Amino acid sequence: MSVLFICGGTVIDPETLRKMPADVLCNGTRIERICPPGTSIPPEAVVVDASGCYVCPGFIDPHGHIDGCMRTGILSLLQGITTTVGGNCGFSPLDIGAFLASQQSFSIHQAELVGHCTLRDAVGASDPFQATTRRQVQEMEALCERALRQGAAGVSLGPSYAPGSTLEEMEALCSLACRYGRPVSIDTRMYGMTDLHSLQEAISLAEVTGCRMIISHFEYQYGVGVEYDALEMLELARERGVDMHLDSGMYKDWCSSIGSALFEPVTMRDNGIDLSHLRVITGEHIGALPDQTLYEHLRAEHGSDAVVVNTGDEEAVYTIQRYPMTMVSTDTGSYAPGEGHPQIAGSFPRYLRKMVRERSELSWEEAIYHTTLLPARTFGLAGKGRMRAGFDADLVVFDPGCIADRADFPGLGAPDAAPEGIRYVIVGGQIAAHDGRITGAMNGRPIYAFEPLRTRRGA
Repeated sequence: MSVLFICGGTVIDPETLRKMPADVLCNGTRIERICPPGTSIPPEAVVVDASGCYVCPGFIDPHGHIDGCMRTGILSLLQGITTTVGGNCGFSPLDIGAFLASQQSFSIHQAELVGHCTLRDAVGASDPFQATTRRQVQEMEALCERALRQGAAGVSLGPSYAPGSTLEEMEALCSLACRYGRPVSIDTRMYGMTDLHSLQEAISLAEVTGCRMIISHFEYQYGVGVEYDALEMLELARERGVDMHLDSGMYKDWCSSIGSALFEPVTMRDNGIDLSHLRVITGEHIGALPDQTLYEHLRAEHGSDAVVVNTGDEEAVYTIQRYPMTMVSTDTGSYAPGEGHPQIAGSFPRYLRKMVRERSELSWEEAIYHTTLLPARTFGLAGKGRMRAGFDADLVVFDPGCIADRADFPGLGAPDAAPEGIRYVIVGGQIAAHDGRITGAMNGRPIYAFEPLRTRRGA
């Protein structure tokens, strides 16, 4: 087994919210010891010089769409992510067991949710505006239970992509997740630009079924002037014992495929989205600001092309990130080189740069808690998110003085530009990235979720 010795750095412990000069000894895939500074270096160890840097658990992305795409996984790795949760927004592989079995050697660790839009397609409810029948709901339940038995980390709901989703089908899936002790993530409906009915629907689903509910990319859903009201609703629900959580990213402008239900004319109208808010970020029309003719052409001929929507509020991003229960997320997806949203490469370094170094919204210790231990606890990821002997040797060594994102939107910069200040990323005890370059180590493994969450309701 490989031995790794990280010396000269300052360790940030997200459990105690303390930082201290210390060395870290890793043996194989585990942390063996947190050592006092100046501890003798084992002769067989590979030495990592962390002078001037912070050492912390690897970042955990609670909301991504990597789903086995190697290039997207590498972009996540380079920003310090060592574990991702995929299958979000209702879309996932149908056969979770086969998917997990195929991910034995990857850039980072992957947990996978089973998606309810995928289940709808599998039972014949492929029209996103179509309501499911009772028989289809029963078939969805059977497929969902199979996925949970195979190790799915939970269930993801995507009523924004399937407006025809019924309460019956979503309650059935939430109840199954609760029975197996797994969380549910939800990309809430898009009823209207500033509506909160969609959030109340998610809270009610959790309250009725008893499941742990995670609101996906909160800033995209509610960062449009209703963020304070939305957070208050969430907090009031938690106070009465509803197990509510959220993830949120660092960009006000969200993106999705132009051919999805999100860009139906009626949905755009109800949400105050004009063509002037759109920018194409993939495909042959990349960088274009679509007029009506191009919009109709893209919908008809290039439905998988992605567009970014500029309707959010920059300050709402930070308001939501200040909330104590917010997990930082990327909403990353698979794009060709030079295409896509800068969240694929810049999310976590941007969070540390903005929230800590530039705006002083959080301390370094608090920020590391939000990016490591909080998502580990929320998803029940045993062995992750802690700086403690016996826990996984998934670590990030970064320079707090210069950590920064360099990615930007197409037409303004490179959306896949690697960040600055990430000195080392260690996955499973092996150096996977050094100063913005991958080493070729593929020590990421699939995460099978078989143990139920062991936290009290509402924790």
